[in-house]
Amino acid sequence: MEYENLEQVKELINRIADIYDIPTKEQVRKMQELTGVEWDAKDLQMACCEYWSHNSLEETAYFMFHEDYPPVQEEDLVFWKYKQGVVLDSQEVYEKYRLGKGKLKALEALPVKEIFQKVKEKFSDWKQDMETSDEESCRFICPEQKEYWTDTHFWIFLYGREANGQKETQMVRFSCHNMNEQQIQVIFACMEEFECSLYIREEKTMEYD
Repeated sequence: MEYENLEQVKELINRIADIYDIPTKEQVRKMQELTGVEWDAKDLQMACCEYWSHNSLEETAYFMFHEDYPPVQEEDLVFWKYKQGVVLDSQEVYEKYRLGKGKLKALEALPVKEIFQKVKEKFSDWKQDMETSDEESCRFICPEQKEYWTDTHFWIFLYGREANGQKETQMVRFSCHNMNEQQIQVIFACMEEFECSLYIREEKTMEYD
């Protein structure tokens, strides 16, 4: 049932999300029929109307069949390059940039355009989703998903400071979503070419109650 009715369920989720109101009795009945779950109208509305900001369409479709979201593996990889002779606590450096509590002169400026070009070459078959024209935030989406709900992708986020009236990138964070170790190793290979070391690797598995 799940794979046979998947596309119909996704279409119905979008229809309910578009109206921003309690779904009709017919929509509730149809979702119950497609998923085999006795959905309540208010619960159905909440899941459908919030997916844009919380979960992907595919993850929401999974929820419709299982009444629970799929497990998600999140991992952050943070790279930078110290100036010669500098030794600092890596976690403190990262938190300072992440929380916007100040910038340091102790980090080298990174060739961000060249880094992006190298990542694009290594992940040439991944779809690129740009949020800003200057590549401050860019998502790469895997063309082959292990499961329909996996949503394997990574974001690139840049951190830096203003120097001599120009923006200087000093830190690059890759936020990885459901990526395997082989895919992650490609990111390491990209950053090694620019002598950028991995200073932070944070992993967490998200499971919904």
